[in-house]
Amino acid sequence: MNLDNEKEINLYIKYLLPTICAMVFNAIYIITDTLMIGKGIGEEGLVALNLLLPIFSAYFGIGYLFGVGGSVLLSVAKGKKDEGEQKRIFSTTVTVAAVTGVLVSLIPFIMQNKLYRILGATDENIRITREYGSIMFAFGWVYILQTVINCFVRNDEAPRRSMAGTIVGSCTNVVLDYIFIYKCNMGMSGAIIATVIGNALNMLIAASHLLSRNNNLHYGIRSISIGRVKKIIINGASPCFNEVAWGIVVFVFNLQIVKYFGNYGLVIYSIISNTLIVTNSFMNSAGNAMQPLVSYSIGAGNKERVRKFTKIGFVTITIFAIIMYGVIYGFTNRLIHLFVKPSEIVVKEGIPAIRIYFLSLFFAMVNVYFSVYFQAALKSVYAMIISLLRGFGVTILFVIIIPLIFGASSVWWVMLLSEGVTMIVTLFLLSRKNV
Repeated sequence: MNLDNEKEINLYIKYLLPTICAMVFNAIYIITDTLMIGKGIGEEGLVALNLLLPIFSAYFGIGYLFGVGGSVLLSVAKGKKDEGEQKRIFSTTVTVAAVTGVLVSLIPFIMQNKLYRILGATDENIRITREYGSIMFAFGWVYILQTVINCFVRNDEAPRRSMAGTIVGSCTNVVLDYIFIYKCNMGMSGAIIATVIGNALNMLIAASHLLSRNNNLHYGIRSISIGRVKKIIINGASPCFNEVAWGIVVFVFNLQIVKYFGNYGLVIYSIISNTLIVTNSFMNSAGNAMQPLVSYSIGAGNKERVRKFTKIGFVTITIFAIIMYGVIYGFTNRLIHLFVKPSEIVVKEGIPAIRIYFLSLFFAMVNVYFSVYFQAALKSVYAMIISLLRGFGVTILFVIIIPLIFGASSVWWVMLLSEGVTMIVTLFLLSRKNV
């Protein structure tokens, strides 16, 4: 790739197509994984999976903290042709991420029984939650390092390698899910073992880029720089917070939904939250394709290419949002039946709830895309403002207050309102002269 002179649309497509391909397989894996748990284990398994989603969010959030934070700085250094800085950033990021990964696997594993209760597990579902969670905690470091390695490989002009890792890992996960759940009757432990193996393969395939002739990522103990850690964390704070805040939002939504609807409401929200992972993956692909190109162009001092890459990416995410909502609206009933064998009340209440909830895509696309843009442009404070509003600032406040005022069913409108308020702030930040 010629990041300095090749036509903008061609470069964007070269990053977008592998990213979309990876997202499609990731989406298939997420849907199939949830489907097999829902169909093969039952609603109880789906509830346990949903209770543990905040932990998944925390692990991937830490991965993004170091992966995005480090890889953005790497791309800027590439634009400046500073090879020494590239080595310092990569070495520091991988080392700190590995140490953090071990710690955040070990500590929750020791405290897991208390954590299940905090997450909302009841006597009815704590056994099946523990069956899945104990293995997930032990291998949390795999999710973190897989995310970090993939971020760096994409930013080192190797999006196809990252795509290959995602495809192989996702397909492996699906095959092993079928074998472990249906053939070996391993239940939830089989589901999480399949997930760990799939993510480990993803990480190893992406890491194989380090052995290729085109590799520009070089590790050195002497290149580790404690002084770079602060910059990495500052630049990665927004995507980290997005993931962690999403986990917290799921947690608070779970509590509110149990309060107002009971267990059937959790089944509906489990379908929503798992579908949302898929829609977010597609929206993130538009931003992930734009980020290395914008970061490199900023490092090279080429403002015109920054503008063009940003415009191309925004048109792409708009098209994605329109298509995704059309599919969700047109096939809501099938979506519900895809995940579980639903009771009559899940179908009756779930169809309008899902259609209302996903109206938020049209506001969320603006917030998601420009949050990534601000990260790429080293405007980490602006990116964090958006993340704070989408998480603690608006969403959690609304999910607690709005049902008290407008009744239980208004909980499904919360995301539309919170994303709308956040979008107003995002547009204000974009209007500032220094952006």
